[in-house]
Amino acid sequence: MEMISAAKMKKAQQQALKGRPYLQKLSDIIANLVYLSEPKLSHKLLEPRKTVKNVGYIFITANRGLCSGFNTNIIRKMLEILGEKNETQEIVLTVGRKGKQAMERVGKAVLADFEGVGDKPSLMDTLGISKVVIDDYMSGKLDEVYMVYNHFYSTATQKPAVVKLLPIEPGEAFKKEALTKRDYIFDQPCEVVLDELLHRYVDTMVYQTVMESSASEHSARMMAMRQASDNAHEIVSHLTLHYNKGRQAKITKEILEVVSGST
Repeated sequence: MEMISAAKMKKAQQQALKGRPYLQKLSDIIANLVYLSEPKLSHKLLEPRKTVKNVGYIFITANRGLCSGFNTNIIRKMLEILGEKNETQEIVLTVGRKGKQAMERVGKAVLADFEGVGDKPSLMDTLGISKVVIDDYMSGKLDEVYMVYNHFYSTATQKPAVVKLLPIEPGEAFKKEALTKRDYIFDQPCEVVLDELLHRYVDTMVYQTVMESSASEHSARMMAMRQASDNAHEIVSHLTLHYNKGRQAKITKEILEVVSGST
């Protein structure tokens, strides 16, 4: 299992790392449109609600266990969010069997479950997730959307993270990026381009987050299986030593009995 996880981990890490520059460039283009267009552009996916009542959470876990604290840590984080005392209603969408089971144990209803994303998700596999949250946000069923997942830092480090997905907030960092770069030239009207880019940004953000979680899962499982292998070797070594001591004691006893009988 360690070898299989190592192979999957390498591919998942490559996919996760490759997606980061694309997402950053997409953010830069959106920032240029939002901050440099005249007149100023607006969109439902950019506008925050005046009052926040219904908050959606895309809760990403694994389908299987044997990955150390990967599932335990992110489930604990989700339960902390659900346990906070506030006036908002939490609406959960789960990605992964372990997250769904955790919500069932605490009696929390799940709006949608995407258990079949799999170990090697593609963009097509995650489009359903982004479509659900975009449709519910545009219709007013959700006022904010967050993603709760394990962010991949390195093979040995994966930490629970909560990232805001909707409304999209091109913050001060994006604004500075936009103002220091030349404006883009678009063939289509800026409103049409912005609508397409915002939908693509949400699709890409969800996919990137799932890939980050996948890379974290395989890394955690590889480390857990490596630790299990080391523990198994240690146990075998200990038992072998214990067996040899017992065998040697038995041989010594038999020799003493023979010597005592001959005298």
